[in-house]
Amino acid sequence: MLTLLDRISREVARVTGWIVIATATLMILCLILQVFSRYVLGSAFSWTEELAIILFAWTTLLAATSAIRDGAHVRLVFIISALPEPVRLVWSRVVAAAVLAFCVVFAWSGATYVDSTFGQVTAAMRISIEWLHVVAPVAGVLGALHALTRLLIPLDLKEDSPS
Repeated sequence: MLTLLDRISREVARVTGWIVIATATLMILCLILQVFSRYVLGSAFSWTEELAIILFAWTTLLAATSAIRDGAHVRLVFIISALPEPVRLVWSRVVAAAVLAFCVVFAWSGATYVDSTFGQVTAAMRISIEWLHVVAPVAGVLGALHALTRLLIPLDLKEDSPS
């Protein structure tokens, strides 16, 4: 069962990585187009900045979920490595449980916010604002999946096993 959870988490992180690459690329293209239209054409497009902001939110929050899986978030490695192995294992599970709780709350509050802003549109592109807001519950669910995996299969033990 744990192996299945780990496989699902790994595959979700792999797909998320490709989505992050796509959203970051589109965001950069929007910003380049914004600069080009402003300084070369003399008139900026109204939609490029807004789309870049939406893509930035998706890029950063989705990348953060993969960082949960990989254990790539900032941590005090110097202090953690000084702890005895059993304490380090307990600490990694405490951190994973805290991240899991945060992600569940983030998903729930994000879904509540999407519901409360339903029907609103963006200022420039006039598209549904849910395209921006839905990233919170999506990232919350993905982060919870990866945090649950870290809780049940701590990163320290995972590093010793083949991927």
